[in-house]
Amino acid sequence: MPFELAKHYSGAHLIAQPCDLRLDPPESYLYIQDGLIISCGVLYALCYLFYMARTYRDKTVAGTIEYLTGTMAYEIYYAFTTTSTAFEKLCFLVWFAMDATFVAVALAYAYKPHQRKPVIWRMLVGVPLGVAFLHMLCQYYPDEREQLTAYWTGTLLELPIGWGSVYMLLKRGDTKGQSLEIWWVTADKHATL
Repeated sequence: MPFELAKHYSGAHLIAQPCDLRLDPPESYLYIQDGLIISCGVLYALCYLFYMARTYRDKTVAGTIEYLTGTMAYEIYYAFTTTSTAFEKLCFLVWFAMDATFVAVALAYAYKPHQRKPVIWRMLVGVPLGVAFLHMLCQYYPDEREQLTAYWTGTLLELPIGWGSVYMLLKRGDTKGQSLEIWWVTADKHATL
């Protein structure tokens, strides 16, 4: 039986959306979907590792760290509203932990001591407000597991981070806090989405 392994793992997918299941796709479609989701998560993690390394080395952050307030709220909210397995929830919470780690690295190495307290305060207030906003938004625009709302809010949260990096690149005239590797991984991550 050459397909015994595939049959053994049949139905074991990260996210089998109800709309996908209604179409009754071949099993290979769902494995490809799983692979894309996992590759996006890996690229996301690599991007954060590269940003942390460059922030530590250059003592500069590309943009402002407060942009992460929205993504942190997003990761907390959607970890508890759209996930159906412990693995999915863990992935969202790991991404939140990576955001928090990046914030800590940026605050420690790229911000002056007198700037840290106001930034921390704004983020501590902003994350719960962001969670409340996302909850309200999903009440007005409900959809299947909030996937449509999650997609567009995630995309809108990524835009200021990317354009902020471009603005800082042009304003400062250097690549401190960023690198070609980060740009490549970020572009590849968005192509995967």
